[in-house]
Amino acid sequence: MEYQILAPSNQNYPKRLLERIGETSPEKIFYHGPLDFLNGFTMAVISADSISGLAMNACNQLLFTIREYDLNFIGGWHSVMETEIFRLGLFRKNTTVTLFTAKGLDCETFELFLETRFYPPLHEFPERDEYFRRAKEGKLLMLSVSHPKEARMKRPDIIERNWLACVLSDVVFVPFAEKGTKTLALAKRVLSSQFPIFTTDHEANNNLHQLGIPCFSRKSVGAYLEKLGAHRAQPIEEKHGKIILYKPTPEPENKSQKFLQGKLNF
Repeated sequence: MEYQILAPSNQNYPKRLLERIGETSPEKIFYHGPLDFLNGFTMAVISADSISGLAMNACNQLLFTIREYDLNFIGGWHSVMETEIFRLGLFRKNTTVTLFTAKGLDCETFELFLETRFYPPLHEFPERDEYFRRAKEGKLLMLSVSHPKEARMKRPDIIERNWLACVLSDVVFVPFAEKGTKTLALAKRVLSSQFPIFTTDHEANNNLHQLGIPCFSRKSVGAYLEKLGAHRAQPIEEKHGKIILYKPTPEPENKSQKFLQGKLNF
């Protein structure tokens, strides 16, 4: 795909990267799409793939509240829970989605991005048309820090990609992180860097709770997001044409002579 390049000296280079990680910021960022998505309240999502049904339900409970805010979701969108939140970002009109690929943009397309995340029969997910509509209209942001000719997703690039997604965000949401996974290792790194991070209050995330990562319920997560600067989305009013009422015009009285049908007697 076509792309543009940002260097730290460029005025559009994300300031949050320079403020948070300074000289270790990427020398080049390759992007396609509206870079100003990153100026909105951005939530990174990182989740291990082995999430249980109950833990997933706890995550969905939080999402009932999270979806009511103006948000830009950012991530690699690989695991089961990550792809669910990716779809939510496409479903809601008040949310945008940033796609952070570990491949080079010379080797990436919007079609290929989906193929490596939604395998048949899941590739026909309901928000697919909305995904391609946004892509066509320039309403999806694709990022990469890999060499443009890199056609493979290599482990070091994936780890770096996931880390940078967290650095770029206002807050990091961890639906699930199992011991021994790179998700848990990244959550620890985010926490030690003192970036805002949270998880669900489900017992499956006790290892995250023990680290000191705050946990929230559907009722409490909204206040946390607002404290960080998130804003509730304004209700979207449906546009209707103006209805004009006209006073009915009475029919003119017929003054012509009336005749009775039938037999006439004289």
